[in-house]
Amino acid sequence: MQNEPALQTNTLFIDLDRDLLNGNLRAEVFWWNVARDIRTLHLSKHRAVPGPKKLPYDRAVIGAIETARAAGRDVVLMDSGAPQLATKVMSHLGLFDRIEPGHSETGPRPVETVRVSAREVIRQMRPHQWVKNILVFLPLMAAHAFSLETVLNAFVAFLAFGLVASAVYVLNDLADLGTDRNHRTKRNRPFASGRLPVRFGIPMLVGLLGAGFLVSLFASPALTAVLAVYFVLTTAYSMKLKGMLALDIVVLAMLYTVRIIAGSVATDINPSVWLLSFSIFLFLSLASVKRLAELVELDARGGAKAAAGRAYTVEDRPIIAMIATSSGFIAVLVLALYLDSPEVRSQYAEPMALWGVGLVLLFWISRIVLLAHRGLVHEDPVVFALTDRASRYLIAICVALFAIGVLA
Repeated sequence: MQNEPALQTNTLFIDLDRDLLNGNLRAEVFWWNVARDIRTLHLSKHRAVPGPKKLPYDRAVIGAIETARAAGRDVVLMDSGAPQLATKVMSHLGLFDRIEPGHSETGPRPVETVRVSAREVIRQMRPHQWVKNILVFLPLMAAHAFSLETVLNAFVAFLAFGLVASAVYVLNDLADLGTDRNHRTKRNRPFASGRLPVRFGIPMLVGLLGAGFLVSLFASPALTAVLAVYFVLTTAYSMKLKGMLALDIVVLAMLYTVRIIAGSVATDINPSVWLLSFSIFLFLSLASVKRLAELVELDARGGAKAAAGRAYTVEDRPIIAMIATSSGFIAVLVLALYLDSPEVRSQYAEPMALWGVGLVLLFWISRIVLLAHRGLVHEDPVVFALTDRASRYLIAICVALFAIGVLA
């Protein structure tokens, strides 16, 4: 806001970028164009601007404008060098008397500058999703290689994957700003809601990526290479593949399995074909459960028959449920065949105890598919397993059965 000259004491000047958008205009335009180019798979030279309905306005500034108008003051919008967008914003908000060109980079803001809280930064990193990285410990558990070195290297892989996964969440949310702001729940995400300024996106992305790859070097260069493959694959999924029929759930299953491979290279333990096969089928099942839950929720709300950015319609629910169930059951079959192998009989003191794990999985897969079909799974199935009381009990039973198999 400009210092107000004596002849303009009744005029409030609002800068489109600095005041109304909290300094995010350049970042908003950048990511809007990135998202457009990704959707079209074409790098356009034309610099588009986002629609006025999809911008994160500073609500405190809006309140200051409304107060000024109520007091009879004129309110002028400075266009910040974006006259086309300023015209659209003026028409959309209906709070300005006129537009003037230029920036208003001096003088106090209409309200106190918004401070970025550590809480919003952490929320954007989605640390609850790091639970998926527990998969890096599976190779050492399957091999019973619980030395200090292997455990520490597995923890390094866990931390590195968490940091890189958080970087991907940042990139995904920045590229999906427009669609997230129209979504019932995703509009509350830090970037989409405006609680975390979009201009912080690139520093967060670079910082998390750099930290993740740096941490991975403490385990092995091979882990860094696997992490790079994961980043490329998960970025491709977030940007394009998640909208491709059937390929999206296969890629999701692969992303989970890459974590197991990372645990193997970090601990220098060769992964068995049994473990990788079990992982692919189990996580193909859970990826299908995730899609099934989305379609059930979409159908319950009525209106749209296809989820935005997805290749499925509500009519696909029976097929998705079939894929989820059959893949899960095949995973249990792979586990059963593995338990009957000479390798298991030589490694476990009481291999029969592990058959109970198969029965627990059979029950849990059947249950989660039914719950998703009823619209009772509202989040990622892996996260659901940790928040659902029955699932936690079943996890505890599996851990107990594994311990009996090893120690009995």
